[in-house]
Amino acid sequence: MATVPQKYQDAERWAFGDTEQVADDLLALVLNGTKTATCAALDEDGVPQAGDMFVVVDGRNEPVCAVELTDVELNTFDQVDESHALAEGEGDRTLAYWRKTQQRFFEEYEMFSPEMMLICMKFKLLEKF
Repeated sequence: MATVPQKYQDAERWAFGDTEQVADDLLALVLNGTKTATCAALDEDGVPQAGDMFVVVDGRNEPVCAVELTDVELNTFDQVDESHALAEGEGDRTLAYWRKTQQRFFEEYEMFSPEMMLICMKFKLLEKF
């Protein structure tokens, strides 16, 4: 198990995706520099800010690295553009692929709507543990 450096001890922990395998696959994209963005549905937890740091965990909830948000925007699902899809780094990195997989993800949680508000976040890798 990796030791989380003291400066990240109070950081919120993130896992990408909703299964162990997806979390591991998306984490690998973060570690190799392909994935530099993500999104989340706007909810009562509020909106993170550029400069916020997070510890990213693998599919077994083990800490692997720290990231820092560099840009945060609110967009409806149907306003997300090609550049964000490319930065998310998944599949063939197209907007069509992004829309298909994100719609499927949000539909599983009965949250999907083309007008749903998303928190679109860009981040940089700070440190691997």
